[in-house]
Amino acid sequence: MASPRTGIDYPVSFRVRAGEFEATLDPLFPDQELDARGGVGVVYWEGAVRARVGARVIGRGYLELTGYGEALRI
Repeated sequence: MASPRTGIDYPVSFRVRAGEFEATLDPLFPDQELDARGGVGVVYWEGAVRARVGARVIGRGYLELTGYGEALRI
């Protein structure tokens, strides 16, 4: 999903597999990008996700994605 503000493309939906178990993670809200360039110097995506197996929701979680925009300038 590409951010409407920065154009950064974040892989916010994906499958997680552990042995025979496989679930899909999807964001609860599509726009959870945070622009922290004025503080820590990065733009990143973090937020609530749902876990599902097929159409059945089996849980919720938290996902943080960093490193998809510009390199961190220290």
